[in-house]
Amino acid sequence: MDLPRLWRTVKYLSAEQWLYRFICRGERARMGMFPAATRKRIKNAANTLPMPSVNRPELQLIAQSVLLLQRTVHGDDPSGVRVGRFSLLNQEFDFGDIDNISWRGEFHEGNNPLRRMNLAYMGYVVPLLAEGKEGDLNLVCRLLDGLETQNPWSAPGVFRDVWNAYTASHRMINLLSGLALFTQFGDAPEKDSETRILEHVRICAAFIRANLERDLQYNHLLKNYVALTVFAAATGALPSTFEFLPKALRKSVAQNILPDGGHAERCPMYHVLSILDFEVLCASGVFEEDLSALLENTKDSMTQALPVMSHPDGDVALFNDSWIGEAPLAGQVIDLDKTPETVQLPDTGYVRLGRGGDAVIFDCGLCGPDDNPGHAHADFLSIEASVGGDRLIVDPAIPTYTAGELRDVSRSAASHNGPHLAGIEPIEFWKSFRVGRRGRAEEITSKTLEGLAPVWCAGRHDGYAHVGVETRRFIGLWPGEAMLICDFIQGSFTTQSASTFLVPQSWEQISTDPLAFIQNGSTVSVKLLIGELSTGEAGRYWPRFGVETPAHKFSISPVENGSQRRSAIWFSWSDTGTPPVAEKLSGLFDKLAAC
Repeated sequence: MDLPRLWRTVKYLSAEQWLYRFICRGERARMGMFPAATRKRIKNAANTLPMPSVNRPELQLIAQSVLLLQRTVHGDDPSGVRVGRFSLLNQEFDFGDIDNISWRGEFHEGNNPLRRMNLAYMGYVVPLLAEGKEGDLNLVCRLLDGLETQNPWSAPGVFRDVWNAYTASHRMINLLSGLALFTQFGDAPEKDSETRILEHVRICAAFIRANLERDLQYNHLLKNYVALTVFAAATGALPSTFEFLPKALRKSVAQNILPDGGHAERCPMYHVLSILDFEVLCASGVFEEDLSALLENTKDSMTQALPVMSHPDGDVALFNDSWIGEAPLAGQVIDLDKTPETVQLPDTGYVRLGRGGDAVIFDCGLCGPDDNPGHAHADFLSIEASVGGDRLIVDPAIPTYTAGELRDVSRSAASHNGPHLAGIEPIEFWKSFRVGRRGRAEEITSKTLEGLAPVWCAGRHDGYAHVGVETRRFIGLWPGEAMLICDFIQGSFTTQSASTFLVPQSWEQISTDPLAFIQNGSTVSVKLLIGELSTGEAGRYWPRFGVETPAHKFSISPVENGSQRRSAIWFSWSDTGTPPVAEKLSGLFDKLAAC
């Protein structure tokens, strides 16, 4: 065991997190050792809870937000579910029949249970039951029968995937929402089937209440609270055992949502998912006026922040474990048409420059919260860019959550669109979600950088301070014309440095000198102003989880000038775009050095 690395990882944990690591892990061990007693205890707690009513208007409203999410994830056509076919994180699994589902089978995910968890979330029952077809409630009962039969609480590892609080939270929200939609759009449900499903819902509620993820906190614990709130909405009031919820929610809101409205884990995908969570919380009708106002204000703040992380195509940037298809389009949640030319999230650390179909999204903030940076990537000063409404420069996104080489590659600085040192990382990532030493980035707002570009942003990071190197980047945008990227690295170098860019192969490369790409009528030429350009290497990225997509890849090696290294590259998509002259570039780098 690497004890120094372990210490660099855990030293940021709060006293509360340490306490609950012992409490929660001890409880899970106790449940595994005494499954029958655990089942009896949870069942007794469930029996004290009121029976939910799926006809409550609050639940009907909640179900609309859940339906939007689950149709995004599972599509509009649920017919495959009826015959045991599921798409789980972009892989198809055909069990032949509902009764043949292998709930904890081989899902090609190595040491990570994410697909097993997705199957057990039962998000697919929401669009299924929204069709209101006779017999589908009975089908859901068969799903539950199979899940419970194959996953007794005595089964090794069952509390890690099918029966953990996060999975149970999703499943309970989806079952209640599905029932509410069936009641709204279908015939009167068969009472026996409805009761069977609601009994499982009560077990989930009691299980979640007894196993709140206070050790992980952040989005997992918030999801637990959202699930309990949905249950309360279906019963009309907070059950007595949920009376802790208002105080807990206030604390969770402050932990998850930053003052500028951004998500603390700096993951644009989770930002959209959290907006939906807050829609659910606001619709529940079970909280006092002051908490309801806090939840509404937080939701509004988050919706105002979302454009900073969104492209003209209507979806989010793919930084920090984001991918497409896990959350609704940002444009389905908010109106993106009124985004200003320059907009910042100073606490979150994102800046967006853009107008119309041209946009640059700049990552110049922390890699995540110090006490839970599980979704962090070494993407300091990275960008994503769109031209003419199409994504031109893309983040590598997510091939897997499974620990190993591919997970490491996708998190590495060299895979992102920022300046990096060869073989050295600005954060010390390990396993699937661990981070030891971590650098910090921040936006540079010095007015000395004004005047070169109509809209601009800049940032620095200290992720290479441990090897005596500091890194800065300037981005200028001429909307409708061009983009300039200038990288400045200074220090005592023992290795090579470069800036690497990924361009989707949907952009056809039409020449190499100059390097140029074309898509949907937009032609982008790439001109090196300072440095050495390297092309021809095959690239790849994973815009949908686990789906490898080819990309063009090119790199710029900077010019050395004593202890400084400088590079500048010009992207142009208009005949009117003219790059700055050498004198102006030199002046810009001098100003960057002084910032």
